Amino acid sequence: MKLCEIKCSKLNKLLYIAAAVVSLLFCGNLYASDGGSAKQQSHIDSLSGNVFTDNNNNFNVILVDKHTSTLYSVIVKDTVPYIVQDYKVITGGNNGSKVKEGDLKTPEGFYFITKYIPPDKLDHKLFGDGALTLNYPNIVDKNMGRTGHGIWIHGMGEERNDNKTKGCVALQNKDFEQLKTFLVLGTPVIISEHLHFLNKDEYTKKKKKYMDIFKKFITSWEKGDYEGFASFFDTKFKGEANGNTAQQYLAEKKKLMKIYPHRKVVTSDLNIFTENSSAIMYKFNQLYCADNVLSYGTKLLYLTGGGARGDEYKVIAEEFNKMDIDPIIAQLVTHLVSKWRAAWAAKDIEKYMSHYSAAFSSDGMNAKQWKAHKKGVFKASRSLKVHVNDIKFKILSGKRIEVTFIQEYTSDTVSDKGIKTLVLHGCPGDYKIIEESWRHI
Repeated sequence: MKLCEIKCSKLNKLLYIAAAVVSLLFCGNLYASDGGSAKQQSHIDSLSGNVFTDNNNNFNVILVDKHTSTLYSVIVKDTVPYIVQDYKVITGGNNGSKVKEGDLKTPEGFYFITKYIPPDKLDHKLFGDGALTLNYPNIVDKNMGRTGHGIWIHGMGEERNDNKTKGCVALQNKDFEQLKTFLVLGTPVIISEHLHFLNKDEYTKKKKKYMDIFKKFITSWEKGDYEGFASFFDTKFKGEANGNTAQQYLAEKKKLMKIYPHRKVVTSDLNIFTENSSAIMYKFNQLYCADNVLSYGTKLLYLTGGGARGDEYKVIAEEFNKMDIDPIIAQLVTHLVSKWRAAWAAKDIEKYMSHYSAAFSSDGMNAKQWKAHKKGVFKASRSLKVHVNDIKFKILSGKRIEVTFIQEYTSDTVSDKGIKTLVLHGCPGDYKIIEESWRHI
């Protein structure tokens, strides 16, 4: 299971949440193993300077400090990263970050747990009680020409007494068994030469800095500020889908900004991970809406920079894992139709017309004429009832949604049943009715 390949179906989402909850319950056991809540309390003023978020969902992270040969399990709870437990580990036999196959180095960067391999599928003398595989080489490694494979977090055979690996992260079997209960597939793993631990004030300042970078990037894209947007990209950037260079990627973006000048970019569940202060990864859900496309998924932005010289951070790579947008649109459409129906049934002309675009047109009437017509109908009816069911929708283009449903209407003088069709224009969250038609059944 690769990073973020969690489908946007309700079932899979519930399963993922359930798995996360289970891992948090085990996390409580880890605190207890070190004397109740004392472990958490001792780190209350020393927070992980490698994890930041505005995501209200609790999640787990693994941090590996190569310099101190220590692995930390971290729980992010109420947007704060707490240290749960630490373990002594061994890493690659040679110093530095992995560059090529067989260099005996442990890679440094941002990775995710992709699979659990049980001990009966491994050489127990080498890997002990199991292994958790990582997605090395990731997109940045590939873009930089780094090679190698098979980087795992694993246990140690009972007869193993060396203090180095070929590039993996290894820990005692009892520690691996405890760590394994804390994790789910997709758990982030940050491997760094030196991890950072901050007090509350330092953490708040760092978080604001990284948040501000992200907001500036998204705003420049949404507003069509090409120069500002392009300034974020490193010359070594390569596109995910087709391997375009930074120049080719930005030329395509510039063309699209010109053809489709209006867009909406909505982000949520933002997680920020840093490594050695010279790299950042932003992981977030992205809803993108323009005249030509409507999409939703999880995006990963990898940036390099910072460091001792304080260089600006630049995007070196990006990944986008598309998810099903239909559940989001269905919820928004149902909500709009419900509010529209309620305003109609209440004969509230202002609330009713608030759902219509200024560019609305139906039966030869524009929005102003439609309002006058409906106002007259409302006034002439002492009471009316409107029922809708079997709501369906179809995405016509990035900013056009066709909605159909069965409508039953009853007033003092009229009673009918038919198929109502509404065409919505805009982006999710600001849809307005631009066309309306009805067919008797």
